[in-house]
Formats: sequence, structure tokens, C-alpha cells
Amino acid sequence: GPGRAVERASAPRWREAPVTVAFALVSIAVFMLFQFGASPLLMSYLSFLPFEIVDNQLVFQNMGAQYWRLVTPIFLHFGWLHIAFNCLWLWELGRRCEQVLGSANSLGLILVIAAVSNVCQYLYGGQGLFGGLSGVVYGLLGFAWVAPLLQPRWRIQPMPAIMLFMVAWLLLGVFGAIEAVGLGAIANAAHIGGLISGALLGGAFGLLSRLQAEGH
Repeated sequence: GPGRAVERASAPRWREAPVTVAFALVSIAVFMLFQFGASPLLMSYLSFLPFEIVDNQLVFQNMGAQYWRLVTPIFLHFGWLHIAFNCLWLWELGRRCEQVLGSANSLGLILVIAAVSNVCQYLYGGQGLFGGLSGVVYGLLGFAWVAPLLQPRWRIQPMPAIMLFMVAWLLLGVFGAIEAVGLGAIANAAHIGGLISGALLGGAFGLLSRLQAEGH
């Protein structure tokens, strides 16, 4: 029947980008855990700095040698809109990058962007609970934007409207407009750090691919 045909057509798209899908699924699983009442202390294993709850206040400690914390805040989301939009953008941009880079390189790309964006947010905002995939999403936007400028064979640039919307959203966040209308605090430093690191990596990978192609 037609249902089967649709299934067959959409299945390979998921298989083309297993790393992108895996990051989205882990994020959704972590979000659902907290929705169904997991202890906030579980969040302390994933946050940039470990914390205890004392008299309803978060008391942060040093990271020490717990280097997984450079990455794991990307799995923390604080609302349905937050997780839904981040996963949609991750799929939209991550699968494009994964198609040209392959899964192993995409895994490395996401981990590096995650660490850079989280460190930027910590250096800018200080101790605090922050999280979400949006720093990674902006990194993937930077990558998909810049890489094709240096390697035109990689036709992964999003539509101009998407790039314009995301840059506008970034600027609204930086100037406080999103917070002002009650949509919550925005991790602006993570967005900017992600975008710049992704763009630089896009330039490096794009140039490398082009030089390799010209060398053959």
C-alpha cells in the first residue's frame, strides 16, 4: 500500500545521518526522564558544573577531572518548545553536514562545537545551569554556510530564508528581545561560540576537501 512506499522512501534518510539522529534521541530521552519525575540531582551529572541543592538553592562545585561535562549540557532542555525546536534544527542542519562528512567526522564536529559553545557560555555567564542543543545547531549552521563556499561540491547550504531567520533569532537573543517577551533566558554566548567554531571548522574541512580533490 501507499503507507509502505512512504516508509521505504523515508527510512534511508534516517540511516544517512545516524549520528544526528542519535544526538536528538538522547536529548529527547533525557528530557522525558525529567518530565516523568527524575531527580534534579541527575541533572547534576550532566550540567557543566556539578551542583547540590541546599535550601532550594543550587550550590555549584568545581568540574575537577569530569571532562564529559564540557559536552553533556547539550542534552539538558528546559521546556517542550526548547527540545522540539532544537531537535528539528539539529535534523535540518546535522543531516546535511553528515551527508558530506560521514558519521565519524560528524561525531567529532558535534563534540567539538558542543565543548566550545558550553565553555563560551560558562566563561560569559559564570556559574549557572544552562543547556540545550542550540549552540551545536548554530555551529552546524556555520559549518553548512561556510564549507560550500570553499568546496562547491558540498551543496549543503540551507535556504537563505533559514540562514536569515537564524541570524535574526541570534541577534534578538543578544539584544534581549526574546527574554523581554517571556520566552526564557537565552544562552547567547553558546550560540555565538557555536556559530564561529562551526564556521571555522566548515572553512577548514571545505578547504581540505577541495585541496584533496585538486590533488587527485
